[in-house]
Amino acid sequence: MFACSQLNTRARLSMTIYLSPLELVARVHLGKEVEQWLGAVQQEGQPILQWLCLYQEEPHQYAVTYIESYDEGDEEWQDVASFSQVEPEESPRQLFPSVEQALAFARQTYGAAPDRFVASGMIAAEYATYWRSKQP
Repeated sequence: MFACSQLNTRARLSMTIYLSPLELVARVHLGKEVEQWLGAVQQEGQPILQWLCLYQEEPHQYAVTYIESYDEGDEEWQDVASFSQVEPEESPRQLFPSVEQALAFARQTYGAAPDRFVASGMIAAEYATYWRSKQP
């Protein structure tokens, strides 16, 4: 019985990390950043992490920024936002007049899933899952 309840707790934790569509829009309208883990790719034999930030830049102006970072993490250090960026000056950023248009762009351009956005800072939890998956 303990193992089953432990499994249910893990499932609830993984489900609660993601923002509902209403939470996502509300957070951005309140000036809070949301993020989405897109995955990792190999470039020149090195893993490169890919993720998005969506935030309100000014009233009625919403930005989507695509970021590629070097995989510098380990079991203890998983703060993706502090990892070195591949091209810090060239992180593509697009501006939109509404959150909905910014989300549509993120879906169409980067394959962002509307139900996989997390609150700012929670991208580290996504990275932790990725990091654990690549361990033997």
